[in-house]
Amino acid sequence: MTDPLSLIALGAAVGGAAGKFVEKAWDSGEKWITVYFADHRPKAIAQAQANSANFLNALAKRVKSLEDRGAVSKEQIESAQEHPDFSVALQKAMLTAAQTEDPQKHQLLARTLADRLGAKPEGMRAMASKIALDAIGYMTPTQLKLLGLIADLLYVNLNSPLPPPAYRHWFESRFSPYAALSFTGLDLLHLESLSCLKHTPIITRDLAAILSKKNSSLYEPAMLESPLGAHIKALWQQGLQAVDLSSVGQLVGVYVSDLLTGGNTSFTGWD
Repeated sequence: MTDPLSLIALGAAVGGAAGKFVEKAWDSGEKWITVYFADHRPKAIAQAQANSANFLNALAKRVKSLEDRGAVSKEQIESAQEHPDFSVALQKAMLTAAQTEDPQKHQLLARTLADRLGAKPEGMRAMASKIALDAIGYMTPTQLKLLGLIADLLYVNLNSPLPPPAYRHWFESRFSPYAALSFTGLDLLHLESLSCLKHTPIITRDLAAILSKKNSSLYEPAMLESPLGAHIKALWQQGLQAVDLSSVGQLVGVYVSDLLTGGNTSFTGWD
């Protein structure tokens, strides 16, 4: 658990614009937490501070990575918290993170906020991020993983077509995090209530055709007969064939997928 008092040291260790960013974020965040949890028990306040500190630790690493890659300029990082829209997003992320000890949610909140640094202020990605910062806090781990699976099935494409043997290896690697996943109709209803997906039971789609189209028709249908493939197919037939993700569901789903698989999916046409 990150000690809130160590965040100044963390900022110095991270260095550069990212280090100053996290120092300023904690300076504001500590005040927000104090006000929000003013009437709560001391232990609850201490846990909220520790949770927020863990989130800021993840955020610092994300922002530093963007800075090192040149994906976001030093000026953008340094001035981000001066913009009302981003400041409110940071506050929302901090307070959401304060209420959970789940490291996965801290990572997802950090990715969502860090990626906003380089997003067009009034673009689709920035708008979807606003809702995502709230929605993440209201999802169970199963529901987050479910969004990741749907995003992988419907939206995440290969960088380039693969021959069947290599594709089978990719499939087994990409979908192995979902090997033990199960869900109920209530999970779909809850995700729909959070504006993450739309469930239309009268619609059905062919999973093999979708995977084939994504891989330039080099897909091998027999791989859905492997233990993992059969499990994914069963989940599809249980109700996922009638689901589409909203912009918010796609954003969170792709972030979950990347977190589970170590990927770094890029978004096109979102700004």
